[in-house]
Amino acid sequence: MYGIIQTIPSPIIGKGMKIFAVVFQIHLLGYIKVNSTDCLNVGIRDLIWIIITISVTKAQKIPAISADSFVESIGVNTRWENPNVYTRNYTAIRIKLGESGIRYVRDGTYQGTYTRAIDLYHSFGIRTNMLTGRRFSGPYPMPLDPSQIDVELNQIKTEALPATVSLEAPNEYDISHGPDTDWIGTIKNYSSILYTKAKADAMLKDLPVIGPSLTSPEAYEAVGNSDQFIDYANLHMYQYNRWPGSSGWGHHGFGSITWFINWHAQYQSPSGKSIQATESGYNNYFPVGGISEEAEGKYTARMLAEFFRRGITRTYRYELVNEGQPGGEGVYGLLRNDISEKPSFRAIKNLITILNDRGPDFTPTSLNYVFDGSVNDIRQILFQKRNGDFYLMVWLELPSWDVKTDIDLYPSPQEVLLTLLNNHNISAATLYAFNNDADVKTFILPINNNQITFNVTDKINIIKLTSSTNPILN
Repeated sequence: MYGIIQTIPSPIIGKGMKIFAVVFQIHLLGYIKVNSTDCLNVGIRDLIWIIITISVTKAQKIPAISADSFVESIGVNTRWENPNVYTRNYTAIRIKLGESGIRYVRDGTYQGTYTRAIDLYHSFGIRTNMLTGRRFSGPYPMPLDPSQIDVELNQIKTEALPATVSLEAPNEYDISHGPDTDWIGTIKNYSSILYTKAKADAMLKDLPVIGPSLTSPEAYEAVGNSDQFIDYANLHMYQYNRWPGSSGWGHHGFGSITWFINWHAQYQSPSGKSIQATESGYNNYFPVGGISEEAEGKYTARMLAEFFRRGITRTYRYELVNEGQPGGEGVYGLLRNDISEKPSFRAIKNLITILNDRGPDFTPTSLNYVFDGSVNDIRQILFQKRNGDFYLMVWLELPSWDVKTDIDLYPSPQEVLLTLLNNHNISAATLYAFNNDADVKTFILPINNNQITFNVTDKINIIKLTSSTNPILN
């Protein structure tokens, strides 16, 4: 047996080679050194995914991941305080947000946020990541005012504590510091005070604190090590009009997932703390790197899957609703300005519907399987629910949008053969196939001699493998 360890974005899979993919969830800090002239040192972050691609002659077990952990990784940005569609159409928006199944939103520490946060929590169980960052009075952008941290924390405690899931240090201060000439010292001081006060407060101490978001490697390097006053590193992972698994399009793989981890998060947390991407997403304004709504739907689903596969603990899509202002900033929403659904909204809603599995903690089991056939560019994650059923998420990580001509691309489907090895307890296979509009069609797949044939596309496919054995949890 021959194997190579490599990071996930570009697994080396030969065409027609029978492969066996083992996916591990690990809790390690530090580095693994691979003694090979063909391999680089691989930085290991808490909860990062490593894939071992192996040419096999013998079956081995593939550990599954809790299906609900994927649902837990999904969030969305809201702007409840903005005097636009968010305030005019709150009733309609809250209904759509409840329908989506999204459990987490991100918003600022404003009175409007607290009111909405409590309403959403009591109505749907949705909790809010509270973004701090009060500033001195005056025309925007004025410098941060650390003396207001006590006010923010007291308001959270008294007005929105049950609905609060986490606290976050200020947003993108490197490009919004205004006349503050010592912005580096300010953001470090603000973040330190926020963390210290929150952890010293009996009502707030259990809330995780997410680090400040910044917008460039230079800014992350300048602010430097924040390990002492963060529980999570913070990234804003915008990939413009590129596909989620892109290897990048500039120096050091600019724009790729690896680039964000190595050239942003590593500076903020040299110890390798887990990461939350508090902003990410796509817009539909072509002149500034936008993509079609169709491609956005495909990329949104794959972004959530690819980020999760790479160990991002939670990803907050930016944003819930198109705000309607001219240019790209006005068309980032999962919903259009009239509250109608874009494919990206349906993509998230359908992913959550399929994988939702709330309940007590459990230990997923393993499944023996191999892929054969046209396996280039295939990505996969194996999930399991508490009733014992497996959910195998599979997709092609290829461009669905032409960045030069601004047109949709349609990569050819690739037929694969899934062989279940020594798994006689799988009684049925159901395919949940996402189409170009992010609607889902369901098909029963025949199992012949423990083998299943299906097509992998640039859209998410999920194969439910029904277990005939007793549930893991009743």
